[in-house]
Amino acid sequence: METHTRTTSKFNKAFSSMDILMIAFGAMIGWGWVVSTGDWIGTAGVIGAMLGFILGGVMIFFIGMTYAELTPAMPECGGEHVFSMRAMGPVGSFVCTWAIILGYVSVVCFEACALPTIITYVWPQFLQGYLYTVAGFDIYATWLATAIVFAIFITVINIMGAKTAAKLQNILTLAIGAAGILLIAASVVTGNPSNLDGQMFAGSGMQGMMGTIIKVAAVSPFFFIGFDVIPQAAEEINVPLKKIGKILILSIVLGVTFYALIIFSVGYVMNSGQIAASYNGSGLVTADAMANAFHSTIMAKVLILAGMCGIITSWNSFMIGGSRAMYSMAESYMIPRFFARLHPKTNTPYIAILVVGLLSVLAPFAGRKMLVWIVDAGNFGCILAYCMVSSSFIILHVKEPTMPRPYKVKHWKFIGAMAVLMSAIMIMLYVFPGTGVTLVPQEWAMVAGWTLLGVVFFVFSKLVYKEKFGYYAQLAVSESAKTEEQEETTAAARATSAIMAAEVSGLDEWSRGFDYFLPINLVFGQGKVEQVGKIAAAHGTTAMIVTGGSSVKRTGTYDRVRALLEREGMHTVLFDQVTPNPLTTTVEEGAKLAIAQHADVVIGLGGGSAMDAAKGIAFMACNEGGVSEYIYGDRSSSKALPIIQVPTTFGTGSESNGFAVMTNPDNGDKKSLRSPALVATASIVDPDLMRTMPSSVIAANGCDMLCHCIEAFTANNAQPFTDALALYAIPLIANNIVSLYRGEGTDEQWSKVCLAGTIGGMVINTAGITLGHAMEHPVSGLKDITHGRGLAAIEPVAIEATYRYNRFKFGRIARMLGGFTAEDCAPRMRTLLKSLDLDVTLGDLGIGKKDIPWLARNARKVSPGNLVNTPGSESTTSEESLEDLYASMI
Repeated sequence: METHTRTTSKFNKAFSSMDILMIAFGAMIGWGWVVSTGDWIGTAGVIGAMLGFILGGVMIFFIGMTYAELTPAMPECGGEHVFSMRAMGPVGSFVCTWAIILGYVSVVCFEACALPTIITYVWPQFLQGYLYTVAGFDIYATWLATAIVFAIFITVINIMGAKTAAKLQNILTLAIGAAGILLIAASVVTGNPSNLDGQMFAGSGMQGMMGTIIKVAAVSPFFFIGFDVIPQAAEEINVPLKKIGKILILSIVLGVTFYALIIFSVGYVMNSGQIAASYNGSGLVTADAMANAFHSTIMAKVLILAGMCGIITSWNSFMIGGSRAMYSMAESYMIPRFFARLHPKTNTPYIAILVVGLLSVLAPFAGRKMLVWIVDAGNFGCILAYCMVSSSFIILHVKEPTMPRPYKVKHWKFIGAMAVLMSAIMIMLYVFPGTGVTLVPQEWAMVAGWTLLGVVFFVFSKLVYKEKFGYYAQLAVSESAKTEEQEETTAAARATSAIMAAEVSGLDEWSRGFDYFLPINLVFGQGKVEQVGKIAAAHGTTAMIVTGGSSVKRTGTYDRVRALLEREGMHTVLFDQVTPNPLTTTVEEGAKLAIAQHADVVIGLGGGSAMDAAKGIAFMACNEGGVSEYIYGDRSSSKALPIIQVPTTFGTGSESNGFAVMTNPDNGDKKSLRSPALVATASIVDPDLMRTMPSSVIAANGCDMLCHCIEAFTANNAQPFTDALALYAIPLIANNIVSLYRGEGTDEQWSKVCLAGTIGGMVINTAGITLGHAMEHPVSGLKDITHGRGLAAIEPVAIEATYRYNRFKFGRIARMLGGFTAEDCAPRMRTLLKSLDLDVTLGDLGIGKKDIPWLARNARKVSPGNLVNTPGSESTTSEESLEDLYASMI
């Protein structure tokens, strides 16, 4: 074999530490833990089955140790192909790689059938349109169509890029892990040690118990197949080489731990009779255990859904592994060269992916029974490859003792010998009868057929490529060039530690107690504006309508409201001097008119500015002095005229809270007047009135309402009721606002967004706002810009400055916005804002560096409470910190 060298890779360095851990772990925790736990417990008992899996894990651990050393030593695409090539030459490499490709392809094909089969467990009516029967398995049109659709989906995801496939893997694997953790945690709380009575071990006597444990141990290693995908994609990993070996071992440890704890949880929450009944009933013992642990059948479906995610993670992992193994063989001229083509944009081996994908599309036509035979044959192929890799580990220690080994295994002779022994034992389990995993004749036929196809490719490649057969270009890798500082720090790379640490340590801000008071009469729904006359007439005979200059008149809304009031015999007074960012002087002028006209009730008709002005006017009509005295706390009062709000724009939330934001024209201070008297006597939220909103206003107000909910949810003053409301509203905004902005919104979407905007006002009334609003008010006070546009420039940066102080909550928001961890919150916010054409900076809004000192001082002057309400306020809200943040926004 002639060895060449290369200094550059054709692949993108796409996989982070988290990605490769999830690829391996996700491959191992597929669907088996959902359907087979009852069988394992029935075979060996709860403790016996746990010991069996631990014993099987030890067998795999020795093999994994050889992989952990070889992978960072030869971080090249193909893994096993490269290891065996360096140790055994082309023929040995061909056998090893061809064997493991069988394993990968068989799993991909099997999962294509497993997914629709599992759907049938949950929804028996799913099977429609009988087509034919194969080996006793009935094939239906719906079953077949579902398998094909998902096969195409997984194929497309992998062609789109390694990172895309990794993101899917990360999300689904964490979902599986979360479901498993829920079961484990719930079983500890609701389980009972008495459930273990009579089912800790199976078999009579020590010899009988050991026999049952060994039976479980014999099958358990096949549930840990998947860690070997890491070396297949080694050339695409952007992680320090030494760390790759550690992650590979970690994936095995996590797999063993996961299976053992699931077995214990099932046995701890269900007694032997319940397990037997479940096993003989649905067969989904783990799902029934979940239902028992939570006393809810819904949770059983949650676990089944997690198991379905496991099917996809295994499918996705082995698609990655199989395509890379095919690519590596093609690179060595061992199979047709076209398998080595990379996609021009994504650098994925798209021909190999397409071939594996095509096989997964065709496989369901053969029925599930035949694919069970194929996957068993594939497992045999994987174990054969493991044995050859373990042998290569020993050979390379003898043959190339000076090879750089970033992750070096201690006592390599013992580890190597044990790895070869363990893999040889697993091979014998497939060969000798009575072991529980012995291949049946149909499965041996599959192995023979794959071997024959391999011989065809071997002969073809030898004849066509001649001396090129077995070509190997070693990738020269400098470990010194890969330091810890260069490790990819994406959200996915940190997901395990970030999410798990945050989820278990989420702050209960309300544990110290809280108050909640919001007396508002909310009248919500299409056509509800028709009630304005009757509601207002209950408070007197003269209504003052406060609005802006033209919009409600142009749309006819003003005339409609006035007519409804007059129909009830009311006299109306119009005050239409309100401007965006209403001024304190405007409010005082309106209050004088209200007094002069003996107004009994004030109606805010329009957007947030009109409603805030209406509150201020109603308040000042009953109180002496200037409004600024009340804003700054020099005076206080709980008196105001009755207020009825009729919003014509959503998002400001003014209709549902007890404060009114105004700007002092003398000094530019934009600050809120706060009093319980400002809570509307009634707010009529009619989505039909919002339909005339210009798209720019939809975008800006959508940003404002989202910021209300995010800030209230993460505020230091947050409490259970505001949390619940904010969590309900955020998805309503995120999932619907873009459609409204694009003019595609349905009646239902308009109602959802309008409701979310009103909720936003309610939550900030109680929990308050934080850094984003505190920094924006000086901006719009200085430049009179649209509040929502100012927030669009500020909020993502404010989130970046504060998320680490409440990772639990920012992580929840990020996931509702389509992200993953707290780090994703600001980027996902930016993505949403970009969809609304709000990717703006303060510089775009006319703010310059010269304005920064005043903005920082003013924020601390007008919004001290909001700054204190900010997570991590002591670190993020000093004048110097605010100046730095403002500078980064320009």
